[in-house]
Amino acid sequence: MHRFFICNQEEIDFKLQSLIKTRTSEDGWTNYYIDKSSNEEWILTRFNSEYHGGGEPVLKRLPLPTIEQLINIALTSSDKNDIIGSAHELLEREKYNKDDFRNILIERLLLIDTSRLTGFEKERLKIIINDSALHDSINRRDIVGKHFTEIESDANYYRTVSQKAKGILNDIEKYSS
Repeated sequence: MHRFFICNQEEIDFKLQSLIKTRTSEDGWTNYYIDKSSNEEWILTRFNSEYHGGGEPVLKRLPLPTIEQLINIALTSSDKNDIIGSAHELLEREKYNKDDFRNILIERLLLIDTSRLTGFEKERLKIIINDSALHDSINRRDIVGKHFTEIESDANYYRTVSQKAKGILNDIEKYSS
C-alpha cells in the first residue's frame, strides 16, 4: 500500500527511521527525505503552520496529488491518515494557492447514499467535511478590488456549500440512530 500522508506523530516518527534527510527548505519549515528502499520522496511539514505551536506535523509523499486525486484519496482510502491528510491538504491548497475544491467535493459527497454507510464510512465523511472545513460558510476568496455583487456571489457560494455539507452531517447522524 502506498500511503500519501502520515499525520499521526508516532507513525511519523516510525517512518522517519527509514528515511534519509536530503535537505531543509530555506525557511526551515520543510524537511525533504528519501526512502532508499522504495525511492519514494517525502516531505515533513505542518498543516495549519500559522497556529500557535506551528501546527500539526505531516509527512507527505511526493509528488503531491492534484485536487481531483486528493478528493479520490479522501473518498476511497481505507487509511485514516490519507483521509485526514487529503482533507487538510485541500484546505491548505485553498488557503495558500487559491485552489477551489469545494464544489467538486460537495457534488461527489452528495452522490453518496448516507443511509447505507458503515461506521467507518460515516467517520470518513465526517473527517472529510470537518477537516476540509466544507461545513464552514466563511468566504475565503479575496475581496479587495471586487464589486459588492462579486463578493456577495462568493459569500453565497460558501454558504450554499456549507449548507449542503451540514445536511450530509445531519443525514449521517439521522442514520446513526
